[in-house]
Amino acid sequence: MKTNFAILSRYLKDPATSWSLGTFGAIAEFHRNAGETVRFDEGEGWISAVTDRGGIRIHDHAEIRLIPYETISKIPSAWSQGVMVCLPDKIASLNSRAGVTDLADDNDALLDGVGEIGFDLGFGLPHIDVCVRTNNSTLITALRTTQGTSFLDLPPATVAAIKVADPTRVFCSRLGRIEVAQEIPESGGITPLGPHTHVLPALLGRGREQAANIPVPEGWSIALAFYPPHPLRTGDGSLKDFDRAAFDDFQQLIDHHAPTLLADAKRLAWQLLDAKAEPDAAAVPSSRHARTAFRVALRQWELLNGVTSTSAAWRGECDPTLGNIDAPDLRPDHAGST
Repeated sequence: MKTNFAILSRYLKDPATSWSLGTFGAIAEFHRNAGETVRFDEGEGWISAVTDRGGIRIHDHAEIRLIPYETISKIPSAWSQGVMVCLPDKIASLNSRAGVTDLADDNDALLDGVGEIGFDLGFGLPHIDVCVRTNNSTLITALRTTQGTSFLDLPPATVAAIKVADPTRVFCSRLGRIEVAQEIPESGGITPLGPHTHVLPALLGRGREQAANIPVPEGWSIALAFYPPHPLRTGDGSLKDFDRAAFDDFQQLIDHHAPTLLADAKRLAWQLLDAKAEPDAAAVPSSRHARTAFRVALRQWELLNGVTSTSAAWRGECDPTLGNIDAPDLRPDHAGST
């Protein structure tokens, strides 16, 4: 079996795979196009990919844990998927700088930035550093004036200076970094394609590491995430014909790396449908994440086998989104067959 770092390296070479690094309310994303010029570098225990718009470096670590997951979509026949790359909390912890800090030179930069000064923006996150690099004198002065102030308490003029200067954004964890050189869009504006960042103060204020539907076990922190090609969606989120190869590829990750409770829930759902078992509410897992895995498995079984009276009955028992008549239905139309 491939090591976790070998799996990460393989997906980094795939332009259809996207990456993110951050937390609930503050995240950097790295995407690249298939035809985009990219430079790969690697050394002992690390690999990187850099384009004109951004870059990512990934580090190996003996404690890396991959946690693939699938969540329910509002589209009755679809789902979302991703892989959280985690470390134990104590290992994942970083600087937790609670105020703006002048970092001076950045010797680990992925993107060229001659003369740029680095600043930690003072998010105070336990396992993620959110930083910028800039040579804009107005922004440098503004950030030095507010040193020690947390990001959420920065004066509006300083936040405005960050947006105007469009610095390189740098998100770091124990497993690597993502740098973004694209412009910061206006508030409410369109997020640019390719590498970009999101900072949402309202979500940051909740103090959560990830959305509640992401099954990260107690004692572990997300240090990186990646999103392999989806079997039903293109890179821009639009729908496509079912891609069996992409489906099988992700199921391999589920089989080998997902929490046992989730993998068992999926196998149970498929076994019940294969056996044409009558719906039984007691058979549906009680825990939130296992129940989600069970529901996703019902949808996937129908894509692989067609809709049957048995599958429709199970969906009716435990999938409230089945009645979403405004969403497209991608399932093969075999309802009523057995």
